[in-house]
Parts: sequence; structure tokens; C-alpha cells
Amino acid sequence: MDIHKFNVFLDLAKTENYSETARRLYTTQGNVSKQILALEKELKTKLFIREHRRISLTESGRITEMYAKKIIHEFDALQQTLNQHNIESDNVLTIHTMSAFSNYEGFSLMSSFHQNFPEVTLHFSEIKDRKLVDSLLDNQADIIFGQYITGLNNKFETLLTDQDSLVAVLPANHSLSAKRVLSINDILQEDILVLDGEESLVFNKLSMMVERQQLTTAVAYRGKRVDIILNMVSNGMGIALVMDKRVDISNDNQLIKRKVRLNTTSNFGFIRLKQEHESNANKLFWKYITQVVNQYIN
Repeated sequence: MDIHKFNVFLDLAKTENYSETARRLYTTQGNVSKQILALEKELKTKLFIREHRRISLTESGRITEMYAKKIIHEFDALQQTLNQHNIESDNVLTIHTMSAFSNYEGFSLMSSFHQNFPEVTLHFSEIKDRKLVDSLLDNQADIIFGQYITGLNNKFETLLTDQDSLVAVLPANHSLSAKRVLSINDILQEDILVLDGEESLVFNKLSMMVERQQLTTAVAYRGKRVDIILNMVSNGMGIALVMDKRVDISNDNQLIKRKVRLNTTSNFGFIRLKQEHESNANKLFWKYITQVVNQYIN
């Protein structure tokens, strides 16, 4: 249904004159007639009685006039509501992050942005690593924070803010605690504890050097909560393999961290889809983080 036809109809119902309606709507008499005929065809009813040079509404026309006024009113209200929604949505930003995001510099940058741009409504939540990219592709998030994945296609833009390294967390009295750096063989002799969804992140470098089956067999527990994993480590139930910044044990004298003998440094940062029509909030955030990161580099 073309709402414009109702506007023409209502004006003609008021003026009862094709020439006057054409003048008021800045169009031609022929176009007014065309719109009315099209509306009558669409509604399958006669709207006007045409007698010589005078016109008047039919009974169907009077019924249509009553409903047309309601339709125009509701359509105007719809447009106003949508315009307000678009204005508000333009200043809303949704960010999905990996767990322990607050331990990374990216969190400080996001907090700084929030302080500098209070007009932007910021929504962020931690989700499983393996679901981060999907949340972008499914339009559930505007931006994500996670590990940089080599080979991301040209659909994505990345702002790297952090580096992190793989470490082993073990009891302070563990036999391996005397070593400053653990080898792969050291690790494979133990029960390995990892965060659910983080296994690929933890083993992305290890899997190039040992059989995947060995690693799979060595993983004794996959859990959703790092506090439970650390409690298991404290009770001698295995050693945890995690990214260093994800775990803070500075106040726990029962646990220690040890490096892993591999080049296990990974890059982390903000990732988004390349924007064709970016929101104001997305544009502000990306510009701000880019400027701050460039200041660090320079």
C-alpha cells in the first residue's frame, strides 16, 4: 500500500476539486486522478461520485476517509518512533570480549573511551572465545576483543592493543616448580586443565610441535570458571595452561606461574567488520582507540 495515495485521497475528500488538490499538492490534475483510480482499484471500491464538474464521497469513500485518517496518523507515529530509535541506536555500542578482559590494556582503553564519550551507551559482555567472531558475523556485536587470528579475511579490521604469553600454573610445592621454564614433555606428563573454549587458543603453538592426540589425551578437565580450575591446581589435580594475563595469582602463595618453552606470544585487540554504514558510536570508538594506540607506538 502506497501511503501517498491516502494523502491524495484525503485532500481530494476535503477540497472536492481535482484542480484545487493538484494545486495544494504541487502536482497535476491528471496525476491526482491517476492516484485516485489506482486506490479505487486496490480497494476494489468506488470512492467518489463524479457528476459533471462536482465530486463527492460515496458511502465507501466516507468509510475509507475514516480509516485513512487513522492510517496516516499511525504511519506518522511510526516514522517518528523509528527516527527516535535510529538516533538512539546510533549512540549504542555493543562489545563482546573474551573472559578476563579486565586484565588487558584493551579494558583500560574501553573504560577511557566511556569516560570521554558518556553520550555513548556502552554494552559489553564476556563470551566464549570460539563464539566471538560469530557474534560479529551474526550482528550480535559491533566490535569484539580477543586473540588476533592469523589469516582473518579482508572483511575484518583489527586494532591490536595487547600481547600475552602461554604459562603453566602449578602448585608452589610441585616437583616442576624448580624449573623456570617448562618443556612440552614436562607438560605432557601432567593432567592439563584448560578453560572451556580456550583450548585452541592455548594449544595454537603447541599443536605444531606435538601430536594433537597427545594433547587431547593430556587434557583432564575443561571448565568454564578459572577460579575452579585454580582451586583444582591448588589441590594437586593437575596444572593449568592459560594465557598469562587471564590469571592473577599475586595474592595466592600456594600457586606459581612458569613459562612454557615455546614462542607462545599472541596478539590481542579489537576486531570489527569493515564498515559500509558505521554507527556514530562505532565510528567514535574506533577513531579514539586508533589515536590512543598510535600515541603508544609513537
